[in-house]
Amino acid sequence: MPPNTVPLVYASNGAGNEVTSAIVFQFPKKEQPKYTVHDLQVSDAFMQKVVNELDPNGSGDPVAHSGHYPHAGRATAMKTSEIEQYYFEMFRRDYPLPEGAVEYGDKPDVIVRGARTIGIEIRKFFLEEGSLPDSEQIQRKAREAVIAKAHHLYQAHAGKKFELTFAFDRSVHIRDQTSVAQKIADLAATLQKSETGQLWRDDFRHIPELSFAYLNAIEYPDASWRVSQAYDGVFMSLDKLRTIVEEKELKAKDYRPCETYWLLVVVDFMDRAQDQEIGVDSLAGLTSQVFEKIIVYKTCFGQIAETH
Repeated sequence: MPPNTVPLVYASNGAGNEVTSAIVFQFPKKEQPKYTVHDLQVSDAFMQKVVNELDPNGSGDPVAHSGHYPHAGRATAMKTSEIEQYYFEMFRRDYPLPEGAVEYGDKPDVIVRGARTIGIEIRKFFLEEGSLPDSEQIQRKAREAVIAKAHHLYQAHAGKKFELTFAFDRSVHIRDQTSVAQKIADLAATLQKSETGQLWRDDFRHIPELSFAYLNAIEYPDASWRVSQAYDGVFMSLDKLRTIVEEKELKAKDYRPCETYWLLVVVDFMDRAQDQEIGVDSLAGLTSQVFEKIIVYKTCFGQIAETH
């Protein structure tokens, strides 16, 4: 592995959310790290060991797991029902459900048949509606498209095959992808003699959509440019949660018969379009004429806030 190689972190979860981030670092020139390279023999025994360690409560079948990890050969996007089941299986590990048989379906998404029949409707909690042009769901696609287009424009002029990592200012929304891509390609063309490291803000002040840029000046035959987005923490909006509850209440007339209903609102930590802070008292004053319980569940951390 060549010196100045930029380490990357990849993470994904069973709901199909993926995050890639470069680890920005800098060593003094006299203390450059020496990387050791090992060839890993991926045998059946090795795969079995890894699968069992990653999911000790699973079936142990590597093929079965290929449907749960986006980079493991999954050819199609996950269905909504699969994502809901994935979230609920996480939730039931962190929340003391009443005893009973769990049944997956639709309207509601889950039924627990025990001493009482409890219908549980599941809803993801996005910071903004995905149809809005300024929403994270739309903007993150735009960022990826801009960088891909900028790289293509840059390659057309046969410049050095270095790698670039960018972050965008979330308060400056992308309106014209072609224009932003051309500016980034032009910026890259000025870096032919630059050394590895973070670019000064003055270098790209004329591109307000950008907040960060990092150059890996080592050339690679398959050099790639990528987005490594930074995010600020936000607190959950009770008004937006009320809107979710009201929307689900309007659809309750179509639910299958149950003795009572719960609403499970999921905040997926891995999805930056959802990630937000919740507190124990986040649901104070929230009531429903349909749902006996309203539960907000944040994945990974196992954080739970619920109405009483």
